[in-house]
Amino acid sequence: MKTPLLQRLDASPVAKMAVAALVFGLMIGGWMAVSHFRESRVTLPDDEGRHGACSLWFLGSSSMHRWTSLHRDMAPWITHNRGIDNAVFAHILPRFANAGNDPRPEAIILYAGENDIANGVPVRTVIHELAHFLAMRSRMMGDVPVLVLSMKPSPTRWSNFRDQQLFNAAAQRLIAHVRQAYYADITAPLLENGRLGDNYRADGVHMNPAGYRIWAGVVRQRLREILPPGTLRRCAP
Repeated sequence: MKTPLLQRLDASPVAKMAVAALVFGLMIGGWMAVSHFRESRVTLPDDEGRHGACSLWFLGSSSMHRWTSLHRDMAPWITHNRGIDNAVFAHILPRFANAGNDPRPEAIILYAGENDIANGVPVRTVIHELAHFLAMRSRMMGDVPVLVLSMKPSPTRWSNFRDQQLFNAAAQRLIAHVRQAYYADITAPLLENGRLGDNYRADGVHMNPAGYRIWAGVVRQRLREILPPGTLRRCAP
């Protein structure tokens, strides 16, 4: 037998809608809680099974993820491609937070933020996210060096180039105040007399093999400049 309250709910369309909305809200809230729970345990991808000395993490968005020649381009380093396809900082940060127990690399090479800017995120917000990443590195890994790559220009995102330049300048100012954080300019080598060279895939965003060879040359040079001589003799003679 139904109580008077249930009888009134049955009789009122507004009450029925309210109950339905409450149930729907609980279902959605539960789904979001489960999704957040799962997300909190997701870590960075890794294409390399070996760990130990002479490892480098290449971390970031699709431009890093799609560097399929990384092992060859950076040999004899042990390279871990930990890039995430189509990622923004909001995808990278929680996964990086779960990588604190992984064997530490000799250095982290980061390329991130381009997709944020392409999606309309203000430069100041992207810099804040970069600062968050660097602070997490310090808490999790101490003085493991981070090499932050500049944002690359690209044909189909040329309209973002001004904001990318603003990010590059702000990133250099930030990095100057962060221990064991360094900057690497991949922007200038990709420009020939101020114009884009033939270093891009058909999508006009990602690098082709020639473009990634330019990246590798810049990264190698900066590693020679920032890592201890003993590490370089051991890992990249």
